[in-house]
Amino acid sequence: MANRKAPYSLLYEDEDILVVYKERDVFSIRTKAKNTFSHNLYHYLREYLLKKGESLFIVHRLDYETSGIMIFAKKRNIQILLQKAFEEHQVERHYEAVIQERIPLGSKYHVVQYLKDISYRSVICNKDEGKEAITDILATNYIQIGTALDIRIETGRHNQIRVALASLGFTLLGDKRYSHNENKRLYLNAYSLSFPSSLPLKRFSFSLSPLWLERKKEAL
Repeated sequence: MANRKAPYSLLYEDEDILVVYKERDVFSIRTKAKNTFSHNLYHYLREYLLKKGESLFIVHRLDYETSGIMIFAKKRNIQILLQKAFEEHQVERHYEAVIQERIPLGSKYHVVQYLKDISYRSVICNKDEGKEAITDILATNYIQIGTALDIRIETGRHNQIRVALASLGFTLLGDKRYSHNENKRLYLNAYSLSFPSSLPLKRFSFSLSPLWLERKKEAL
């Protein structure tokens, strides 16, 4: 169900959760900037649920420029369970990205880094100072503007995928922060989100057709 007013589509809803597709260039929640106080995904969804007498609880975030699937809780206990699943690396998250470079198809990269936030940037540091960021990358197909990548993250650190790709010397299209690329959109999209069946959910997996990936030839 598309929402004309707000940049999201409703993918799934029951009495416990709300799953949406966040469009690019919108904040997950408000920031210190006044223009984000009412123009953020959490605000729009909260207004939607308030009309039905229901509550909304944030579970995770996507960066402003990144599009993709997000899950929200309607109950505090569900929020706690979902966040714990994220923290314990029990959630399978797949993203797709496009890099400018044409690299051999089938190329795989397993990137383990430790990141910490400095201002609005995430930087690589040592194990004692940062949080572990694990990123698996697979080159799946070429498109006209570069190589499409299937990416699975075990952790959900701020700017994790951008930093991992930059550290490999790749140019993520549209990533002005780390790749200094001025493409008009960031080519990063979260297309699949799956939870363990041990959680008290009616549905555990949510996905959309990728924007740039062809049919997977090999699993990550």
